[in-house]
Amino acid sequence: MDLLDIISLVILAIGFITVLSAKVIVKKLNLVEKQICEHASEMTEEEVHDYKYNTAVFKTKLIGLAITVPGLILLFISFR
Repeated sequence: MDLLDIISLVILAIGFITVLSAKVIVKKLNLVEKQICEHASEMTEEEVHDYKYNTAVFKTKLIGLAITVPGLILLFISFR
C-alpha cells in the first residue's frame, strides 16, 4: 500500500465520518440558529425549527460528500 492509497483512504474516512455524524455536528456547533428561513411567517415555530434543523443537517452532509468525492477519485486512480 503506497502513500496515495493511504491519503485517499484517510480522505474517505474523514468524509464518511462527517456524513455519519452530521446531526452531532449540527447540535455541537449550533448551526440551527445560523440557518435562514424565508417563509417563516407561514409556518409554526416548531415547523421553522424543524426546517432549519433539517437544512443544517443536509448542508453538513453535502460538505461531507464534497470531502469524500476527491478521496474516491484518488482511490480509483491509485488502483487503476
